[in-house]
Amino acid sequence: MFMAGLIPAGHAIARTTGYDEEFKTFTGGLAAGLNLAQVDGDRYFGYNKPGIVVGAFVNMHFTERLGLQAELLYVQKGSHGVAVTGSPLTGTYTAQCHIGLGYIEAPVVFRYTYKEYTAEAGASYAILVRTNEWIQDPLVYIHEDNNRFNTTDINYVFGLGRHVYKRLHANVRFQYSVLSIRPAERVPYNYGWGTKGQFNNLFSVRLLYTL
Repeated sequence: MFMAGLIPAGHAIARTTGYDEEFKTFTGGLAAGLNLAQVDGDRYFGYNKPGIVVGAFVNMHFTERLGLQAELLYVQKGSHGVAVTGSPLTGTYTAQCHIGLGYIEAPVVFRYTYKEYTAEAGASYAILVRTNEWIQDPLVYIHEDNNRFNTTDINYVFGLGRHVYKRLHANVRFQYSVLSIRPAERVPYNYGWGTKGQFNNLFSVRLLYTL
């Protein structure tokens, strides 16, 4: 998947990485997997919100080991939590929350490959296209406009991958919001902690197929 040196566009070399194929400066493929997400700053803890990640990628190979990967994905993020809480007014009760966020996301990562393994680091820019939020808590009220999420999300991205079989690779990725997805002044009363707002916190497990 990577070239042994700098090669002008349109040229290719032969290299074997588990299967025989002519390797080019540019390659691309499809990616799909599962996310485990949470929102930091919502009083609930744990990667309890599953979601999907699906899309396509393009690789540009600088050398045998170093390359750049750009992707276009649909990514589901958010949070889901259950907690036993209470107050002198309500007594003890069980509260639940659900934050479902859908993004069109464009990560760009630098990739370094050694034998069958690949490390990656970069950033992503995402546009919010879907929101589904509810909470069962008598002390929390969510206003659709006053408590809205930001329409964009910028993340730093780190990942590790491994060649699995022929054109198939496995990838584990961690990403976290650089800026808050909902600033502190828009977090519903009694539904957050700290003064920095809320942030996406996400692990992904993906399979990538090179076409």
